Amino acid sequence: MAALLQRQFVFLSIVTALLFVISGFMALGSNRSMLSSSTVQQATARISSLALLSFVSREIPALSSTIQPESSQTDESFSELVFSMVTGINPGDLRSLMGRELPGLLTFDDARIVVPGVGTDLSDLYIESASPHDVAPEGGSTAGVTEEPPAADEQGTAKEGIETPPAPQPDANMAKKKTVFIYHTHNRESWLNETKMNPTTEAVDHPTRNITLVGKKLAEELQGKGIGTVVNTDDIYSRAPYSLAYAESLKEVKAAVSENRDMQYFFDLHRDMQPREKTTVNIGGKNYARVFFVIGLRNKNYEKNTEFAKELHHLLEKKYPGISRGVTEKGTKNGNGEYNQSISPGSLLIEIGGTGNTLQESYNTAAALADVFAEYYWKAERVSQEQPVKTDKR
Repeated sequence: MAALLQRQFVFLSIVTALLFVISGFMALGSNRSMLSSSTVQQATARISSLALLSFVSREIPALSSTIQPESSQTDESFSELVFSMVTGINPGDLRSLMGRELPGLLTFDDARIVVPGVGTDLSDLYIESASPHDVAPEGGSTAGVTEEPPAADEQGTAKEGIETPPAPQPDANMAKKKTVFIYHTHNRESWLNETKMNPTTEAVDHPTRNITLVGKKLAEELQGKGIGTVVNTDDIYSRAPYSLAYAESLKEVKAAVSENRDMQYFFDLHRDMQPREKTTVNIGGKNYARVFFVIGLRNKNYEKNTEFAKELHHLLEKKYPGISRGVTEKGTKNGNGEYNQSISPGSLLIEIGGTGNTLQESYNTAAALADVFAEYYWKAERVSQEQPVKTDKR
């Protein structure tokens, strides 16, 4: 143990000395382009924020409370972390090396589509929203934004061409039993017809006209079907840096669990960055924002989460053909990798449409999603109630 600590101390000393030398060269103005800010940004971008945060938490224990227990156990040593940052090559992952010659491999490194939707392939992977470094404050520029939500003249599910069974009668007692929690880690994600793109960050965000409205709509639809639902619309952006948004939203998830022990399903609703032609489908004369399910591979429930997402995908495709873009799994190299999904096997990150969709199209999708989830939910409830009660026969 002592020898290991000694080696780490020597290594850290060497790295620190090198940093001082590099800083000296930069201060003298010799070859400033050698380590420009853009170069540093590219190097650090190769490391997942979760891996970096996990390593730093070894020196700052308080940080470990913001990481899922399953995620804090990183298998990357300091030398592997530095090597990955400098070279962009991940030891043990051949794709990161071959990607220098076959760049397409890097695009899909640590991510795969489990179930493709109509027209979905590897080039259609879910794209994280741009980091909103300059989020428009309340009262900021909201050109083109209406004060009230558009009239919901197309409530419920699709009309022509789709056989929609009558909705189950709401169970007042079940509605009081809160089993679904809807929240938004990137709560200000909006649409181009509601706000303008930030030219600096390319983020499409708005403080009030955003994805939280869709969460409210989904909650309303689920409550109408007798499924007790809690929706959280807290402004995560105002409480934590963008890189720690999932750690911040996890606090809300844990609080919901502590307050409602019946919670089983957790839906984190987002808005994708894919273009409109990839995120829109017309069914029976009505436009819908397409759905994409994202599962983090860095959580203990990822297999059950994936099966749950696959079932919802198939139900959606049966009743609303083309509305689902499929199910994808992502690790820490291409995203958060955890997405707060260790909390339950019923946890999903759900992308609803893209920046080119409208709020009304997203409302239509929320109604469709509530429709198929209610079918899944009541079937599961019926099965659980039919399970024979085990008695202790002695």
